[in-house]
Amino acid sequence: MTLDPKARKLSMNFPGGTLTATLGLLEAVWGPQLGGATDPETAPVSVSGYTRQRLIGGTSKTVAANTYTRKKYPVGSASGAAGGEAVMLNVGGKWWTARLSGSHQAFCDFLRGSSFYQNAPFLWKSQRGTTYGPFGS
Repeated sequence: MTLDPKARKLSMNFPGGTLTATLGLLEAVWGPQLGGATDPETAPVSVSGYTRQRLIGGTSKTVAANTYTRKKYPVGSASGAAGGEAVMLNVGGKWWTARLSGSHQAFCDFLRGSSFYQNAPFLWKSQRGTTYGPFGS
């Protein structure tokens, strides 16, 4: 028995969370070009200068101040009940189940920034039954 490749579960990261669903469902919403890696958030980090002593009473050494940039890529969470909240995605008038890690607001922000929906308008429903959307054109 061979498993349909569209039934394989995939996790799609977005800034602030992860959506886990079958490949078929993700392609039905976003098309076969599911996109590449999400651009990381960048933040400058400043470290102030200081002096340190390796041994009490020993000589002091001055460590200079510096600045660097930190990249933060979206990551998924595997903790909790099966790695997220069960949500429903409306595709072609039918509701399909996926799992969402992260806040509802972060997912809605991601959906607002996505412009490549296959089946617009797009709706989704939280585990409590709150419907969000429509998103897309």
